[in-house]
Amino acid sequence: MTSRNIVIQRSSYGAYPSSLSSYGGGGSGGQRVSRTIERRYGASGLGGPGLPAGSYAHVTNSEMNSMRVTREKEKRDMQDLNERFASYIEKVRFLEAQNKKLADELEKLKANWGKETSAVKTMYQTELTEARRLLDDHERDRAKLEVRNAALEDQVAELRARLDEANRLGLADREKVEKQNQQLSDYEAEINLLRRRVEGFENDKERDRRQINHLTDSLNRARIDLDNETIQHIDAESRRQTLEDEIEFMRAVHEQEMKELAALVYRDTTTENREFWKNEMGQALREIQQVYDDKLDNMRGELESFYNLKIQEYRSETSKKPSADVERSREVTTRMKTQMTELYDKISDLDGKNQSLLRELDQMRRTRDEREREWETENNDLKVEVAKLRAELESILQELQSIMHAKLGLELEIAAYRKLLESEENRFCMVFCLYCMYTDDHPNDRQDGHRDRRTRGYEFGFLHKGEGTAKTSLQRSSKGPVNIGECDPDGRFIALENTGRKDESLGGWMLKRTVDGLDQPLFIFPDDYVIRAGDKTKVWSSGSRPVTLTYDDLVANVHRWEQGVDVVTKLLNTVGDDRATHVQKVTYV
Repeated sequence: MTSRNIVIQRSSYGAYPSSLSSYGGGGSGGQRVSRTIERRYGASGLGGPGLPAGSYAHVTNSEMNSMRVTREKEKRDMQDLNERFASYIEKVRFLEAQNKKLADELEKLKANWGKETSAVKTMYQTELTEARRLLDDHERDRAKLEVRNAALEDQVAELRARLDEANRLGLADREKVEKQNQQLSDYEAEINLLRRRVEGFENDKERDRRQINHLTDSLNRARIDLDNETIQHIDAESRRQTLEDEIEFMRAVHEQEMKELAALVYRDTTTENREFWKNEMGQALREIQQVYDDKLDNMRGELESFYNLKIQEYRSETSKKPSADVERSREVTTRMKTQMTELYDKISDLDGKNQSLLRELDQMRRTRDEREREWETENNDLKVEVAKLRAELESILQELQSIMHAKLGLELEIAAYRKLLESEENRFCMVFCLYCMYTDDHPNDRQDGHRDRRTRGYEFGFLHKGEGTAKTSLQRSSKGPVNIGECDPDGRFIALENTGRKDESLGGWMLKRTVDGLDQPLFIFPDDYVIRAGDKTKVWSSGSRPVTLTYDDLVANVHRWEQGVDVVTKLLNTVGDDRATHVQKVTYV
């Protein structure tokens, strides 16, 4: 069996991880590596037994093709294995070089161990002492600030309690004033009612007086008419009686004469005499009858004319009262006497009633005068009390305004201290992060836990060394009765107040807020929103909305009103004109 040498020369560019090349910075990730691999194969190329000479002629083409494919595959596999083996060898040599370099650096570090630590300790010992002192001063200042913050919170709680008490007293006084005004209105209404009743009584009295006068005049006229009618009736009765007596006398005389003439006629027995006397007697009787009838007719006509005249006069005077004949005159007279008696009784009753009404009217006048005096006295007392309550309310409002200003200043100062503490905590975290980065980049400078805490204190004290006192200034202005009364330091609400005497419509108005030069979202009031005279309203943020809202309070579509060092709040009308401004600035001294 014969053998042959196959020499394969390959060139490869190794790509090593960056983590390996970072050790010492001496890696050669892109260095070209040349390797020569020598392998020995048998004549068959597969290491099997050899074929005898001349046997190749019997190999078919298919077998040659399959062998060629097999050799190509084996060739590719060998190339891949050669490349992987070369890469592995390159990595091993690189790691050996890196280990050698790290071993040299370790020897150098061991040789220089402790020298830099002593130099750093000597250089920063004074600054660490100063940093420790600053840290202790900061702890004392922080404790003082916490104590002062607790005292201020207690004072704010007390001021809030006093404010609530003042609001409650003001509300009670307002309710009392309204109740007294309502009572005063009721008293005035009752006085007016009594005055109208007295006027009604006066009118009734005047009407009764006129009616009494009219009835008295009618009674006097009826009395005069009755007297006249009585006299006329008596006169007519006397005349009737005289006429009846005269008629009876004349009848008696006539009968006597008739008897005498009859006697004379009866004594004359001659026919001529009887005829003569009969004719004479008939003539005389006819004449007497005629005279009697004429006289009766005259008397009847006179009586009828007299009674007709009297009846007409009586009818005209008694407003056409029915009295047609003389027989009813007695009934009329009796009825008039009865009416006169009833009128006398009624006049007596009306006089008694008038006297009682006069006494009642006098009593009511005295009662009215007494009540008017009492109401006037009570009204004066109420006016004095209202004046006192108003003066007390003004003083309470002034005190409340001063308390509000003090409260606002305290809240702003608390917010400023809170921001200072937050900024200090943020600086502390930043210093801690810087220290961690420093220790990661300089592992040889790590110290124990006590040394680490003092380093953070030094960095924090050094950053805090330039801080000072926060001073807050407020400025408010308005071009009308509506102004911005308060902006909550925690960003919960913005309070508006109407100091005028009439309601103001804020429909379409806007609240614009600028924080540290950045414009915040606008708040637009509803179209039908009206702030009443002397009332206050609050525009709450959605994140601080109270459980129970009042009728006038609103809620803005912002989670929280932003705060900053320079905050400007403006109230704009529908055309964009500035109607009220609230400026808040925080300066550090």
